[in-house]
Amino acid sequence: MLPYKKAIVALDGHSAKIENKGEIIQNIRYALSTLHIPMEIYEAHSDGFTKLKKDMNQDDVLYILNDSLPYHLCKKPNILITRSPLWVQALPKPNTIGVFIHEAASSFPSEIISCIARNKAVRQPNSHSPAKTYFVINEYTPKDTSELARNGFASFTWNTLLVNDIHAEFVLHTSEGWPLVNEMLKEGMSLLEQSDDILVVMNRDICLIPEATALLRNYMDTHGVNECFAQRIEINTAGLLGYNDLAGKTHYPGIDLFAFRKDSEVMRGLVDIDFKLGRMAYDSFWAYRIKHKIPYNICYHIPHDSEWKTDKANSDNRYNTLQIEKYSTKDDLSIELYGDYFDTLI
Repeated sequence: MLPYKKAIVALDGHSAKIENKGEIIQNIRYALSTLHIPMEIYEAHSDGFTKLKKDMNQDDVLYILNDSLPYHLCKKPNILITRSPLWVQALPKPNTIGVFIHEAASSFPSEIISCIARNKAVRQPNSHSPAKTYFVINEYTPKDTSELARNGFASFTWNTLLVNDIHAEFVLHTSEGWPLVNEMLKEGMSLLEQSDDILVVMNRDICLIPEATALLRNYMDTHGVNECFAQRIEINTAGLLGYNDLAGKTHYPGIDLFAFRKDSEVMRGLVDIDFKLGRMAYDSFWAYRIKHKIPYNICYHIPHDSEWKTDKANSDNRYNTLQIEKYSTKDDLSIELYGDYFDTLI
């Protein structure tokens, strides 16, 4: 049973003003009612600092706060509702059990429910240095103008992300022949300097929403995981998209984005397994090992004909399935996850 007699929600404050406060409160109310925790909206007052500090430190109370003065005074279990630009976010405290950006808090009550039910402190920063996010992406010469356009548009979306995450860095991986995804992983691992850094491996034409790294970090910190993956949204667009544009849309079955922290044992287990990028089954194999799927839509892709489905890709597809045969058995694999790939295995 959860140890809370009630939850106090305080989302005022001009330094970190919330524009969609009504939607967030509605989601919080739904999450708390699901867990049978009464909710109280904290009323702003001018009765002084001492009263505010006392109010923010009652026993057996869960606090849901934005990153303003009440959060900094609170030494009791709390959930932080924060902005998506990472460079303005308050750091999670040892008594913080969840971190959500405004957009996620207004659209995903199941994640709020999950973090309250888990009721454990979020991952704490291990360094005073800024945490870096490294995106390692395969670089190559496009075959036609449509491919050049897709890649250029993807790069444009990365630049918008850099406004929200000034410590992100995009690294273009080159190779002699067809790129091996584990070689990209190996290059990325060499970049990680501290345990707070995150490595993201993804395809060249994958577009990112500006809030992508904030959502990745919040999810990994709140759930205490060192690796996760994301499925993309297939969408024709000529304009930049954000979180609200992709919320609720259906995922494409394939997986194009994988994130790891330096301490990830899964990452170290994958780095020595050769897989050809953009060919059959490697993404499902990685996802099977990683287990954790980020619930938010953080990446999207302009639809086009997939080369891996053509006859010219048969030998590379078979190469990847042979690697799966080498490193897995049927009993190890998830039929639901592998789907049609399962028929290719011996």
